[in-house]
Amino acid sequence: MAKEYAKTLDDELDWKLMDQLHGAVSQFSSFCFEIKKFCVTTVFVLLSLIVSLTKSVDLSMFVAGFVVPISFWVLDTTAYYYQVKIRGRMEDIRKSIINRSEVKIDIGDTTKIIEISRTKGGHAKRILEAAFNHSMWIYAILVGADLSVWFLHCLGVIS
Repeated sequence: MAKEYAKTLDDELDWKLMDQLHGAVSQFSSFCFEIKKFCVTTVFVLLSLIVSLTKSVDLSMFVAGFVVPISFWVLDTTAYYYQVKIRGRMEDIRKSIINRSEVKIDIGDTTKIIEISRTKGGHAKRILEAAFNHSMWIYAILVGADLSVWFLHCLGVIS
């Protein structure tokens, strides 16, 4: 007959910590999504306000269209960085629970919380990975759109 898993005090403490960290990751994730929504809203409101006040296209629109997404990008990068860091800690806790268990179960790599390679490396590498990942495309698109319209303005296509 197979031996059942019995939680130790260390396991119980680790599970509590895991729950708390999971809550923090969920909040960071929600925060990142809200940042993106707020960025897009801010850009459109700000550009609409500038157009209605100046009644013409001027450099302030392009500066605002560049600075706002970059600022939100930095904020989102910071949140994403800590989200990955917390997930790395959760993976360490998961491994500790498994290693302490008398019941050895081969759970494979499919239950990993995060790929360990994403949490390792130098500080600069991890910041760059946080700044340039698939969830940050919206900022690049906003900056690219701003630069494209500015280029058209410089060519005289938009006045």
